[in-house]
Amino acid sequence: MNDWPSVLRKWEDLHVGVQIIVTFVISTIVLWLGHIALLNQPNGRGFLYGVFWAIPLTVIIVGATRGERAKRLRAEGRDPSA
Repeated sequence: MNDWPSVLRKWEDLHVGVQIIVTFVISTIVLWLGHIALLNQPNGRGFLYGVFWAIPLTVIIVGATRGERAKRLRAEGRDPSA
């Protein structure tokens, strides 16, 4: 199956630590801005809420990425643990 977008394959091939850092930083910024703009929170509180909610969001995104990668590799007949 070579129809997967190259960006998705590059993201899946990144080390899990890099995925965690990138996802956490981007999630924190987006959630922080969302709390400020949409919920009218003060900057400090909005940032703390952004960090708080970025933690479970990071776990969900990285976990789903790892699971989908393993499923794709099994479908291609390759070992996902390699």
